[in-house]
Amino acid sequence: MNEEELEKLSLEDLEAILKAARKLGIKLVLIGGYAVASYTCGYHYTKDIDLVAHKPAVGKLRGLLKTFGYSVRDTEFGIAGSRALNSDFIDLHISFGKILDASTGKEYPIDSSLFRNARRMEVKAYHSKDTSLKVAVLDLETLVLLKSMTVGRQKDQIDLLSLLRDKRDEIDLALVAQRARSAGLDQHLLNRARDYATRLRDGELDRVWFSVTGARLSYVEKRDIHAFLARLAELLRQK
Repeated sequence: MNEEELEKLSLEDLEAILKAARKLGIKLVLIGGYAVASYTCGYHYTKDIDLVAHKPAVGKLRGLLKTFGYSVRDTEFGIAGSRALNSDFIDLHISFGKILDASTGKEYPIDSSLFRNARRMEVKAYHSKDTSLKVAVLDLETLVLLKSMTVGRQKDQIDLLSLLRDKRDEIDLALVAQRARSAGLDQHLLNRARDYATRLRDGELDRVWFSVTGARLSYVEKRDIHAFLARLAELLRQK
């Protein structure tokens, strides 16, 4: 099965799961790579589905995923599912209570405001641009925060660069800093912003971007992203 076929099945699963969840009165919000694709031009392929839900829904969601052919297991802060498709598979993760970043062990709390601030967005496929669906997606500022938290994962670096390249003028930096501070992540995010700024200046992030997209960040894009990171760092230093 090629990437285009797998991506199409993944989006079909996402649509079906969301529809079934609505019938059960369960609110789900999309995070992860598909959420980034809804805000940007979509610079890389993904097939993984990442969602958040209210914790009381966990039992119903376990059963729901099984009806769609997913094997389900409990994780530290949610449930994970996997659907085998010959030699391929679709991975799915639903977080309850907290979103855990496996690369650092850092956590971001899930509360009612996350569902209240979610935006209805169109998620488009990477390979088939005519394939899309509208879903509730994590707000832009929280998505930037989550993508900034991680360490060492290329796909998250591309996702963050995608958001900063396409949406930096729409991101409320003060809100990103405020939410990081409320979650006790301000020092961690400050360190990440400094690290990204250094790697951008040294050309490392441009090479990462090129390795995935086949394009280079322009001088203006690098200048403006660096200014964005510097302003974020300034806000995070404030108490």
